[in-house]
Amino acid sequence: MAISSIQLCHGVWSAGARMAFSSSLHEQAISTSVRVSFGFPGPIGWNSCRFKGSQSRTSAVVRERGEKIEEYPPIDESVDADEDRQIVHSTPKPERDFTGTDAVPIYVMLPLGVINMDCELVDPEGLVNQLQILKSVNVDGVMVDCWWGIVEAHTPQVVMSFHECGGNVGDDVHIPLPQWIREIGQSNPDIYFTDREGRHNSECLTWGIDKERVLKGRTAVEVYFDYMRNFRVEFDEFFEDGLISEIEVGLGPCGELRYPSYPAKHGWRYPGIGEFQCYDKYLLKNLSKAAEVRGHSFWARGPDNAGSYNDAPHETGFFRDGGDYDSYYGRFFLNWYSQVLVDHGDRVLALANLAFEGTCIASKLSGIHWWYKTASHAAELTAGFYNPSNRDGYAPIAAMLKKHEAALNFTCVELRTLDQHEDFPEALADPEGLVWQVLNAAWDVSIAVASENALPCYDREGYNKILENAKPFNDPDGRHLSAFTYLRLSPVLLERHNFIEFERFVKRMHASQAMPYFVRLWHCCVVSFVELQSDDGKQFLILNYIRTKTIPNFRGQMASPRPHTHERSFHFPAVSSAAFVLAGKHRIPFLRLYRAPSDHRQITPEICSSGGNSGFFRHENLGFWRGKTDLFLEGLTSESLFYGISKAYIKNVQGRVHQLQEQVGTPGGGGVRRCRPLEEKERTKLRERHRRAITARILAGLRRHGNYNLRVRADINDVIAALAREAGWVVLPDGTTFPSRSQGSRPAAGTSAMITSSPSLMVPQQTPPPALRGVSPGYCSSVEYNTCEMKGVFIPTPSPYDISPSAPSQTSALVGDGVKQTESHLLIGGPMDTVNDKQIVDMPPKLPERDFAGTPYIPVYVMLPLGVINMKCELVDPDGLLKQLRVLKAINIDGVMVDCWWGIVEANAPQDYNWSGYRKLFQMVCELKLKLQVVMSFHECGGNVGDDVCIPLPHWVAEIGRSNPDIFFTDREGRRNPECLSWGIDKERVLRGRTAVEVYFDYMRSFRVEFDELFRDGIILMVEVGLGPCGELRYPSCPVKHGWRYPGIGEFQCYDQYFLKSLRKAAEVRGHSFWAKGPDNAGSYNSQPHETGFFCDGGDYTGYYGRFFLNWYSQVLVDHVDRVLSLAKLAFEGTCIAAKLSGIHWWYKTASHAAELTAGFNNPCNRDGYAAIAATLKKHGAILNFASSELHMLDRHEDFPEALADPVGLAWQVLNAAWDVCVPVASESAFPCHDRIGYNKILDTVKPLSDPDGRHFFSFTYLRLDPSLMERQNFMEFERFVKRMHGEAVLDLQV
Repeated sequence: MAISSIQLCHGVWSAGARMAFSSSLHEQAISTSVRVSFGFPGPIGWNSCRFKGSQSRTSAVVRERGEKIEEYPPIDESVDADEDRQIVHSTPKPERDFTGTDAVPIYVMLPLGVINMDCELVDPEGLVNQLQILKSVNVDGVMVDCWWGIVEAHTPQVVMSFHECGGNVGDDVHIPLPQWIREIGQSNPDIYFTDREGRHNSECLTWGIDKERVLKGRTAVEVYFDYMRNFRVEFDEFFEDGLISEIEVGLGPCGELRYPSYPAKHGWRYPGIGEFQCYDKYLLKNLSKAAEVRGHSFWARGPDNAGSYNDAPHETGFFRDGGDYDSYYGRFFLNWYSQVLVDHGDRVLALANLAFEGTCIASKLSGIHWWYKTASHAAELTAGFYNPSNRDGYAPIAAMLKKHEAALNFTCVELRTLDQHEDFPEALADPEGLVWQVLNAAWDVSIAVASENALPCYDREGYNKILENAKPFNDPDGRHLSAFTYLRLSPVLLERHNFIEFERFVKRMHASQAMPYFVRLWHCCVVSFVELQSDDGKQFLILNYIRTKTIPNFRGQMASPRPHTHERSFHFPAVSSAAFVLAGKHRIPFLRLYRAPSDHRQITPEICSSGGNSGFFRHENLGFWRGKTDLFLEGLTSESLFYGISKAYIKNVQGRVHQLQEQVGTPGGGGVRRCRPLEEKERTKLRERHRRAITARILAGLRRHGNYNLRVRADINDVIAALAREAGWVVLPDGTTFPSRSQGSRPAAGTSAMITSSPSLMVPQQTPPPALRGVSPGYCSSVEYNTCEMKGVFIPTPSPYDISPSAPSQTSALVGDGVKQTESHLLIGGPMDTVNDKQIVDMPPKLPERDFAGTPYIPVYVMLPLGVINMKCELVDPDGLLKQLRVLKAINIDGVMVDCWWGIVEANAPQDYNWSGYRKLFQMVCELKLKLQVVMSFHECGGNVGDDVCIPLPHWVAEIGRSNPDIFFTDREGRRNPECLSWGIDKERVLRGRTAVEVYFDYMRSFRVEFDELFRDGIILMVEVGLGPCGELRYPSCPVKHGWRYPGIGEFQCYDQYFLKSLRKAAEVRGHSFWAKGPDNAGSYNSQPHETGFFCDGGDYTGYYGRFFLNWYSQVLVDHVDRVLSLAKLAFEGTCIAAKLSGIHWWYKTASHAAELTAGFNNPCNRDGYAAIAATLKKHGAILNFASSELHMLDRHEDFPEALADPVGLAWQVLNAAWDVCVPVASESAFPCHDRIGYNKILDTVKPLSDPDGRHFFSFTYLRLDPSLMERQNFMEFERFVKRMHGEAVLDLQV
């Protein structure tokens, strides 16, 4: 395996050199910050030397505190005496004093050729000597390029992957793209960026192939992901130890996010405007598609009047003032061109976050500053930054970086506009204006900004310019750069005079070494203070203090987190020696720090104590002591402490005074306004609580006894609307209320009318009891429950064929007067001509059905049998299956759904996939012109209801599980569930070097490559991604194999070591490490809520610990779906993806919703547990597949009334949670259905009658193809159901 240039830290050094470097790693506390960049060195010197495809840069922090630094002599002292005298006698210019300012870390870029083409370290001893010199001046670290062309030179998918070096100004080595990439490029040069003349630029890959499988079955972004992922695996110990602390991800030429619009190899010279780079066939196809969407297909071309590389803007028709860049076509083209850039960054950074989970990532942006003072900003436009004078082209990039929490690394901070004007006045450059635009675009969205110099810098004026940009003097928020990288380590830098200036620059960037620790400590609090004068003339200083999560220890690391505290205010006299107070609760030190006198002499402050904890000054040092754990901070004098406080926070005084004056009142109109007494505030709070309690009781009574559908936080408006609707009025969402046109005269007392939108369905009936009014019947158990309201927004209109437990009273009314009902539910009896007249009266009558003719077309799919593919991946009974598929085709079925079992395809060895049986099956489906929906089934089959075959997880996974059973979900008793992998290993490399999500991704990508033609031909329309047991997004909380039986609440499944580690980390962050456990009073699998202390009414699930645990438990579920769907979206780009959600409806009418809680849905009565899931699906453009179990549970309600189930209420809550964020909803039957009543229920659910927005399901899948479905009567009903789903008319509309 090739070893990357990170062997600087890893071990390809010779024995002696390795010891020396290893010593510096540990003794000097080196912290490495690897940054993977995918670009090349710039065409001019101010583009830092980085690969153009995927270069990794390592920043090794070599800071050492508390030790004496040995002086190393090897600095070149060949500076003559004349030069020394000139330096001594030169008149220094006044400079800004940076003492006490925030420290900015300094990194130095290592030479380009530090690693040769054989991936060997060049001159390790000399490099160590240079690093020791840098260490002597307290440089924080180094940065190094990890070249794609070196690491993956010959064979794809070995370690990482990206670009080339050479051909640009400042490049002293040549590192081409990998050989296998160049071979592909020879036959398909469109994998490179291309200009208008057809010249291809092999500097990096075009963004047009980000989603094209042209790199030996992989897309470009998959290649980048493999490169980063394998780098992460190769150097896992450096990430785990925190040595690698940052990854910069290259996104284009020179590792910068831009088009290669000014390549020196094609003749570009400064200050040419460059050319658009969008003429490869892939970008042109993208442009053509965008033009067709816009409705102007003739716009599918690049500008023909944009000039050439070395033109000036005024020489072109496109960029001149008032040129075509501001026309309709110009704005369309530039919007598309810049959006491709943003989309590329978005895709690659999303994968970088996945590959480097837990490590900071960054992206580099180049400074295209020439022609900045023109209206068009031509050079920026060709580079992809749509930044003319009337538009901010960097805001979308900053927003994209913010989305991925990535830092921005920006160049050219040392350039001065005046110098550029003197050298090239015609270029109209403004680097200072550009720098500030970019910095503020980033700071406005609160992302960290680092920087580096574009050109080598050795003079004091250049360093001063860097300092001014790094630490802006007039920034009202005190913002500054997060780090600075010096370009580049060279013999010139180590010359005596140059190095002296560099050392001086480093000191000024660091300011006071003690100050960063104080700033870190102070930033652990949210503090504001004001100085006010009271009525008697005394000065008061008011300090507001909010404790946050963590505090640093004396080694600069984060100490154990402390509990959150509430805001506290301290008032104390501001006499001549008064100063600032740091205070808190829960063993946080209480210190009184005195204001430094005017002469800045050091004083010893008073020592104060609070709760047995003390704070003190020890001579010139500030020390903190907390309980048994020492927290000690050295190097802070009272002067520097006061300077830091006043500098950082005195700017808030005026705003705080104004805010305080607005909030408090002034007695008698004079003096300082006083706050209301605390007693009055408490009385107000009590009155408000009392009022809310009364309202809550009213609403609870209406829900419970009147069965009104009131939302969780209902108010009086909801009550009035519910009453109006019961009276037959129509209440619109905006509050508009009017009588229904079908209302007619109001029925007499004791009678009512069933009102529906179809006149044919209006059947008079008797008034049901109060408990039956509304949507669903109430239920009272012997145990007192707080029944939970339905959480959905829209409730389906009750159907006359609804066989709910409340139906008997309705049915008796429909039979006729004087006729006694003899059955408790509707019966589908035998032929009517076999019974006599008396029996006809006693039998349920035929009810009119809703006419679905002309309704939206809903595709219908049929799930194939579980055993259609055997364990040898062979198609079972192909002839019989073909006959059945032809029968389904005859009734216009849209397609079939099939499970692709992980345990079959990758059964024997990792990444050894066998798709042979599925290929034969898919070929059969294609011949019948049916569509395909496939399920990526990462769970085992067998042991659940309806499973007639057994398909375990792959053998190699089972082998790992035998030695490490914690890869499976585990309950409180330690029982393992091998049905699927624990989500705790999503990011753990325990599957032979891969994480669980990487295993899923490799499987999905193999499927996408294997059946590429079916995706391109549109045969495979949707891929459902398995996310848990039974392929559903839930915990395996109710496993039959462990004894669970309906309606047991189930158990929490979070007791494997990986889940417990995650829980422990969350508890420590919260500040309560003793919360790192599962509930000990949550019962067992078959318990009922009232039998447990956790789920009972008012139980621990509502307590502080309960809410913490349930939030963590459900967030793990959301994080899992987020990670897996992000990779599924990448593997199946352009194809719909879906996630299946199960309906845990039992105990839905209790307050805790216990069965949902154990399954991972934090959905008690006062919280919507499905909104976060819907938002995640929306984020990835995924479809929600919801399994409907309404019909089956209607019978179960009679058998298990104590379960307090409400499948209808749950279904509408889930559907509306999805529809509210515009997520399409598909569905499938949870159990076999062959009768008309069942089909009508499905139709009513799939095509809601009462939805004001006309929303309906995306598709429906029938479960499942079997011999019973093919029976004559059953198949006739199924054919009729398919027609009605398609919106076709049927003749007999009666049940």
